Amino acid sequence: MAAAPAQADVCNVGGGRIICEYGVAKYTFDHGVKQEFAIGTDYAVWTRYTDKSGRWNAWSSMGGVARSGVQICPLPHDTFYIAVTGTDGQQWERIRYSYPEGNWSEWERGSGCG
Repeated sequence: MAAAPAQADVCNVGGGRIICEYGVAKYTFDHGVKQEFAIGTDYAVWTRYTDKSGRWNAWSSMGGVARSGVQICPLPHDTFYIAVTGTDGQQWERIRYSYPEGNWSEWERGSGCG
């Protein structure tokens, strides 16, 4: 089991507080909307995205407990999955399906971007 950093540096990004060392992962959809993922101070995955005019929505939690930055693993047709290392040292993923409404799967064990 990976231990949490004793004193993680916190950054303010777009009105949210994230763990600096894990950075921000970014995805741009074919129609120009952007989505970002980061690890919050609660070690959950957080996301925010732009509307079609480019304004950012507020950060919202996707849950989980991560001990790594977020990897974005693209698939065809604006479908992708995100992967993180959990507290158990295993890879965990959620898939974002492009149709019909950009729904997300639940967290499940995976192998990261492969």
